[in-house]
Amino acid sequence: MKILIADDETLARKRILNILEKESEPYQLDEASSGKEAILKINTTQPDIVFLDIKMTDLTGFEVIEHIDTTVLPIIVFVTAFDHFAIKAFEVEAVDFLLKPYKNDRLLAALQRAIARVNSKERDAYREKVHHLLQQLATQNVAPNTNQNQYLEKIALKMGKKYVFADTAQIKYITSSSYYAEIFMQDGKKHVYRSSMAALLEKLNPNRFLRINRSTIVAIPEIKEVISEGLGDYSITMKDRTAFSVTKNYRQAFLKIMGIKS
Repeated sequence: MKILIADDETLARKRILNILEKESEPYQLDEASSGKEAILKINTTQPDIVFLDIKMTDLTGFEVIEHIDTTVLPIIVFVTAFDHFAIKAFEVEAVDFLLKPYKNDRLLAALQRAIARVNSKERDAYREKVHHLLQQLATQNVAPNTNQNQYLEKIALKMGKKYVFADTAQIKYITSSSYYAEIFMQDGKKHVYRSSMAALLEKLNPNRFLRINRSTIVAIPEIKEVISEGLGDYSITMKDRTAFSVTKNYRQAFLKIMGIKS
């Protein structure tokens, strides 16, 4: 079984490789660090399964598929941080996906489903589903490389066997807790999200969200006041009266965005 991991992030590729290398099955594993390399390797080496990141620097995962010879289309497992509209399209078309950040067992479950499809006699039907998925996403204006959709409007929170979608516009602030982030909402609810602060911040609109210290991201509209503590130190108070310190490493960017002269 030949498996290709296509992602422009080295750590993301290595994580999948490390998980698959621990499996008892001796898979033939290969990597592609760009969309163009993925197209070349798929068309020439004809892997059985491809873990395909949707948002790469040069091409989207969908653009990669459009350049693949349809006669050698492998089973695709999309890797995505898309919002709920795209996820619904994936589910309707029964095309598998990994929603970042994902757990190891979720990846292995996706792998087993892909293997089952490789061994299925319904490959033509699968190809039709993939192409129909692309059409569905196009009609929903889901364009991963456009500025409009660069940042998440909703965050998918897994609860049991289902996903609950939280509007990022309703987030007040986010704090870190070990390997998880705690997301505090305007309605008073708190959600736990498996992600580092750096990875989560990349998914959020920088015009709305700002990191003020190592363990805190705040929604700018939720800031009630900025307090000068003296000696160049600052703290903020949120609308719900929660207070946070702005630490030295984040102070300059914070003051610039808030329009405060130090």
